[in-house]
Amino acid sequence: MRLLPAVLVSLLPAAATVAQSPPNLFGITLAPLSGTPMIHQSMHSTCTQLGSCTTTLPATPLSYWPGGSAWDSATNSAWATTGTVLARHDLTTCATNCGPVPCPRSLGSQATGLDIHDGLNQLWTIDSLGIITRSTNNCTLSFVTSHNTGLTLAAGPTSTSGITIDELRGLVFYSTCNFAVGSGNIYVAPMSNPGAWFQVTPVQDCFTNPSLITGLAVDAGNSVLYWTNSRGTMAWPYTYNPAGPSVTFGLQTCCIQMAPFTEPYTDLSIKWGGATSSGAPCANGTCPPCPMLHTLRNAPLLGTTLQLGLDSAPVGMPVWCLISFGACTGGGTPFPPLCAPPLVSLTASALTLGMNITTGGVGCSGTTTFLLPLPANPALAGLPLASQCIGLCPPTGTTMSNCLSWVLQ
Repeated sequence: MRLLPAVLVSLLPAAATVAQSPPNLFGITLAPLSGTPMIHQSMHSTCTQLGSCTTTLPATPLSYWPGGSAWDSATNSAWATTGTVLARHDLTTCATNCGPVPCPRSLGSQATGLDIHDGLNQLWTIDSLGIITRSTNNCTLSFVTSHNTGLTLAAGPTSTSGITIDELRGLVFYSTCNFAVGSGNIYVAPMSNPGAWFQVTPVQDCFTNPSLITGLAVDAGNSVLYWTNSRGTMAWPYTYNPAGPSVTFGLQTCCIQMAPFTEPYTDLSIKWGGATSSGAPCANGTCPPCPMLHTLRNAPLLGTTLQLGLDSAPVGMPVWCLISFGACTGGGTPFPPLCAPPLVSLTASALTLGMNITTGGVGCSGTTTFLLPLPANPALAGLPLASQCIGLCPPTGTTMSNCLSWVLQ
């Protein structure tokens, strides 16, 4: 297998927009009037509300607004809690695919924020006693470890209100909010010791007024911290100086009313953009006409291992995955003996993963997964790539999957 080469950096100017679903924000809502918490989605870049999924989670009457949300790219679904009960939801169908189960947290507390550490495949919870609990990211939610931030629920009330992780720089952001006066702070800690925060910064809205803060989400690839004051969303670019250590925040942008007016956000998360498919599978010679389907099994997040999947393929077939820079192309050059022109660019910089052998039962039940370690390099965020699978059926057959366009995030 060839890993991503140094030529990636030189190709950054080619990182034009690729036809793929863009990332968007979502969060669990408080439901003070409806009594039914929702997972609401919005697009900060266009200040657009994108709709909601109702949940079966219990509403909370507590004045410090417990609740949390986190995007699980491995299952393409959203974890959400209102403080004590946790469930995972498919945001396309709004169905629950895990739980409800007890939310990991310290004894006697309410969960106030969630995030996923994708590299470790862990769910991180911060609670009203200032404890960060790390659990396995699956339906068993096995305890891993915990950290004390010292930010326990205080009179006012002042409570922790969100947590998010920058895996590329090894940073953990979490927040507190004084719900009595409407003010909030963001804390920064090293991932190596998440309880030992080294910086605290008060937040202001885009009118330079102190603001409460109820949730956090980070786009590490683009060095942007998103936060919500329960109704709007703010995007706050930052620069990290490890020598300090310190984080310097830049000029933020604001969307005023992203949560429904009667359903304020109690946390915030990023739903990462997915790949866009083009082309259709083909087969010739001794290859059966299987409906080969190429998908990304998780999000292409820098610093993690991307899983490129192939399903509905001939069983026991040698197969390769080709990756090129840029989006899938249309009407490529014929490349005998392939059954159709490849939709990836077969240049000297193209990557080849495999050979894998598909496994399964009989016929077209073959499946395999190609693993691609992605560098933990923020400079590569936004780089567009394309991938396509090619199989060989001895002695004279070939088969190809659809092509995917996707962007490093």
